Amino acid sequence: MVVVVAARIMGSAGSPKALLCRSLLLAALILLTGPECQADIEVSIPPVMEVRLGEDALIPCTHAVSGGEDLHLVEWFIMDKNGEQRRVAYSDQAQRGVDKGTEYKDRVSVDSSYSLVIKAVDVSDERTFSCQVTSSSGSGSGVTQLKVYEPPEPLELTQNSGTLSVTGDYASEIATCSSKNSNPLPTVSWYKDEQLLNASSEINKELYVVSRTVKETSGLLSLSSTLYLRPKKSDKDSEFRCKVTYTMPGGEVHTAETEPFRLTLHYYTENVDFALASPQLIKEGDDVQMHCEADGSPPPEYYFSKLPASGSQAQESPQDLESNSEGILHLRQVTKADSGTYRCQVLDFDSPPEVVLEKEVTIYVHYLDPVIVNPSKKVTVNMSDSLVLGCSGSGSKTPVLSWRKGKESMGAGADLALNSLTYHMAGKYTCQASVPSIPGLQREETVQVVVEGKPEMEKGESKSPFHTMGEMVKLTCTAFGHPEPEIRWSVTGEEKPRQSSANGAVSELLVEVTPELVQSGVQCWAENKYGSDKQQFQFEIVSPTPPSSLAPPVEGEESQGGSTVAVIAVCVCVLLLLLIVAFFYFMQRRGQLPCGGGEKRSLTPKELNPDDTVVEMKTDRRNEQTGLLSHGGGGGSGTNQC
Repeated sequence: MVVVVAARIMGSAGSPKALLCRSLLLAALILLTGPECQADIEVSIPPVMEVRLGEDALIPCTHAVSGGEDLHLVEWFIMDKNGEQRRVAYSDQAQRGVDKGTEYKDRVSVDSSYSLVIKAVDVSDERTFSCQVTSSSGSGSGVTQLKVYEPPEPLELTQNSGTLSVTGDYASEIATCSSKNSNPLPTVSWYKDEQLLNASSEINKELYVVSRTVKETSGLLSLSSTLYLRPKKSDKDSEFRCKVTYTMPGGEVHTAETEPFRLTLHYYTENVDFALASPQLIKEGDDVQMHCEADGSPPPEYYFSKLPASGSQAQESPQDLESNSEGILHLRQVTKADSGTYRCQVLDFDSPPEVVLEKEVTIYVHYLDPVIVNPSKKVTVNMSDSLVLGCSGSGSKTPVLSWRKGKESMGAGADLALNSLTYHMAGKYTCQASVPSIPGLQREETVQVVVEGKPEMEKGESKSPFHTMGEMVKLTCTAFGHPEPEIRWSVTGEEKPRQSSANGAVSELLVEVTPELVQSGVQCWAENKYGSDKQQFQFEIVSPTPPSSLAPPVEGEESQGGSTVAVIAVCVCVLLLLLIVAFFYFMQRRGQLPCGGGEKRSLTPKELNPDDTVVEMKTDRRNEQTGLLSHGGGGGSGTNQC
């Protein structure tokens, strides 16, 4: 009876006060009803709700009342800053409402399935929410924790731009990595050469990290991490980077990292390397480079010098060459005087005294001394005599000797024998000294051989062809001899300037052909102190060559090929016409063609009796031909003749 009355009161009330009354009545009913009459209410709610910042959150409150009782009240509570519970929304079968006295009065609602809806979730919504279900048979509740997620902004790296010394006693600031505006707080880690640095959070001399967390006005968190490291020389080529790790709803783990960076270190020189960059085999004329390298940073200054030769008294101190910061010594077009020992010295005041800051390199320049030719420069020899040319050479290695005249090889060896000299054997002879094992190492020297004697004509007698009288003909007189012979002509004409050859002279004369010259000919004389020689020129008339009938057509004239084709075409047409005429004549002779427009006559009866006598009629062939040619020409008097 009490339960029925309470139900009616609850069903008729609709105001907040009535709702409060209903809650009190439900509580009273629960107390008045014995334990044997109470029923359990099962409430199911996720223990954790995850949502991204700015999205709407839907927190379900699934419940079941035993006995199928449908008269119950659902209420949502939050935990305030003081640790007390405050109701923010409620719902029963009659109505749903929001409490006006809380911070969620404009942001929450309860949907038809009793789920709590929070609009545009903020970081401040990260708190505990509870759902309580009450009925006449009993009550039940469930609790959930709302978590809000926001990924961080792109990482910011601030590197120490100064030069870090490896000789310091304490760790130096390396870089600061900043991760801003995220929730929950991410973690920042440091890596060197892709290896995690196990940095301590406590200050020490070797390696540690200082972290700082800031809560922004938006409620989001910002984290900065500063790495401190005592650098070593081995860190000069190392790459450092910062990596941030953060979580998102669903247990997703994400990472982001900065671009790798290197440290600018200052460390003293411990080792110096000085080596020849050019090939080990050096010859005169080569360019030589020597590289000096020190492992200090920043790079030191390099000083180069050449040490005096062992046992030298004239130069007791090294010869200073040059200094630079690149560590490269250039020697251009070296000679044998550049052979020797070179020193590279590094100036680094931070290096300890036990470190050797200088290194030496010894080079050897292969060379050839000037080639000596005997006789030298120029030698004059009488014609038909013999001559031996000698050559000698020396150098760092014994050279190979060879002779040539111009581009013609004359043989190998120190001596070259020239027997029975002629004018054609005169000229320049070159002795070359070379070292086959050292390509490009060679020297040479030239001697000019002059053959002396009386002049010799290139030709004893020559015929000069001409076509007509009065034609201009060029005569060439070539004479060998030394001293250079003087050339004279037996006639006058247009003489061109005389040309001197290697061992003689050439003269050209332009003359007009006359009957007298044809009769007497022309002579040229060559003369020097040893004697003279002459050459006779005779004139020979040459008839013009008649043009050949098969010769190709002259350029600009009409080709004969076209005329030949035309003649052949005419001949073919005439032959065809004659064949046609012969065909018609033959057919008419056999009576198989009509004789024209006149009366048709048959010379042979169509039907013959066996006893009939066949008479063969013969006509004069001359008359037949006359009749055939005159057919259609009016020659007949009434009947056309065939």
